[in-house]
Amino acid sequence: MVSGWAVAALAVTALLVVQPVAADEAAAPCVGLTMPAFALFDVDGNMHRLADYTEPVLVINFFAYWCDTWIKQLPQLKELAQQQTDLRFRLLGISVDGQWTEARRKVLRNQQLEFPVLLDGRSELARQVGVRRVPTVLVLDRQRRATYVHEAYPGNPPVLAAIRKALSGDHQ
Repeated sequence: MVSGWAVAALAVTALLVVQPVAADEAAAPCVGLTMPAFALFDVDGNMHRLADYTEPVLVINFFAYWCDTWIKQLPQLKELAQQQTDLRFRLLGISVDGQWTEARRKVLRNQQLEFPVLLDGRSELARQVGVRRVPTVLVLDRQRRATYVHEAYPGNPPVLAAIRKALSGDHQ
């Protein structure tokens, strides 16, 4: 016969096992992560799917519009985007904000970006990937596996080095 204490201990253990991990305790995205398929809208309402991108390397920058660091990193992202054709990669910005307001649309359109900015309105993709902080940068190889992950924008030199490494296939 099982004592009341043992039943209570089992119930607490079961409760701990099935409770979701809190967001601040979630595992961060890591090298080797396979990017889940996604279908997200851009500021103009156009659908973008992961499968639409055929470049050998993707750089994904998860950010939040409400976080002022995205404005600070925009000049670097614009500079990085200018190298997309020569280096055969594609930069995607993915906002984890809830909705596109008209003010946000206007700001993004005025930036004249050379890369799409997509909306992960419910942060579902960000949760699947394990994004804990914004910005978070991922460099994905041809198989759409992360070869580089950095929480916060590290500046262009490390991202460019990660792009070149992913292109060379020397990331394993």
